Amino acid sequence: MSRSVPACPNCAQPVEQPLLCDRCGWRWYANPRPAAGTVVERTNSAGEAEVLLLRRAVEPGLGAWDLPAGYLEPGESVEGAACRETAEEAGFEVQLVELIGIYTSRPGNAVSAVYLARPADEEASVDPDDESSEHAWVTRAEVPAWLPRMAFRSMATALADWAGGRRGVPRDW
Repeated sequence: MSRSVPACPNCAQPVEQPLLCDRCGWRWYANPRPAAGTVVERTNSAGEAEVLLLRRAVEPGLGAWDLPAGYLEPGESVEGAACRETAEEAGFEVQLVELIGIYTSRPGNAVSAVYLARPADEEASVDPDDESSEHAWVTRAEVPAWLPRMAFRSMATALADWAGGRRGVPRDW
């Protein structure tokens, strides 16, 4: 049985928050959702570092490019989510190397931890899931041309930070 509610968590206005359960008193706040992603780096045949980008086959950002990333599952660590999302979206396991930074997406109401990662198996091939239509490996020198093609500003900033060798740079959004 369902019943009408005055507002759902998606459309509740700030003055309606927190949402309060009449039965148990549980409170829901519209806090940002935690997310995690990776900048997967490998060395190409010319000895240059390059990173994996995935073309989005789903909304939001359909047709634009992105890093392997997504929201945490209940009880999951940020590091675990970064590895899981990469395995799901790119089709191979990674090893996390270091934290590149924490990025806020106001439009997505998310906070993302993005890690530098390397394929666990250097010979692994990319096998994107149904959220991606294709992939590309991009060198540092190519990154500026790819930034306008990125689906999300937060992931574009993480990619630019990788290309510029920046780690943990605070951002004033």
